[in-house]
Amino acid sequence: MKTRITFTLSLLIVACSFQIAHAQSLIRNQGFFYGVEGFYGVHSSLKTDHVYDTDTYSPSSYGLKASANWFSGYHLSTGVAVAVLNYEDPNMFTLPVVVNAQAYLNKGSNTPLAFVEGGYGFRLNNRKQDKGFIYEAGIGYRYRLKWSNFLVVKAGYHTFINNEWDWFRKLGDEYDPESPYRWYDLRRHTINLSIGFYYSTRY
Repeated sequence: MKTRITFTLSLLIVACSFQIAHAQSLIRNQGFFYGVEGFYGVHSSLKTDHVYDTDTYSPSSYGLKASANWFSGYHLSTGVAVAVLNYEDPNMFTLPVVVNAQAYLNKGSNTPLAFVEGGYGFRLNNRKQDKGFIYEAGIGYRYRLKWSNFLVVKAGYHTFINNEWDWFRKLGDEYDPESPYRWYDLRRHTINLSIGFYYSTRY
């Protein structure tokens, strides 16, 4: 009886190992894939010509991103994404459009990756939104959930450069009662943590 149980378990282990090896041997990096990603930026640093003591601010951020991408090779993909991005303390809101490139270590389903992206955050209303250049680079991991559905986790260094941040005039600047605000430069640096799902057009 013990021999039969041992033999059965051995067959199951071999079968599972074969399935895992087969799944990893399949080339997943082909065709188009579409993704949705949520991200949160933790405090890093804030630079501005408005105030000298920036330690009192915590430039965290959060948002959503949707992307369309194409595998240009087994180890490289490129794409474009649109997002909604909100920054806290001080509060800022922008609508980024970015292009991206991702490099994959393996051709199989589960693989580490590195990414870079850059673009511009647009505003539709200058009283409610902000604009500026956006850059990010980092690493991540892709894990196949089922069929053509994948989970992707990432960590990256994010920069937002805004040369027209509307703040109340600082001490020493000429004050105009009819226009108490003026533009200042603002650079926000955060560590972005994200989790996303994407669907591939190739099984």
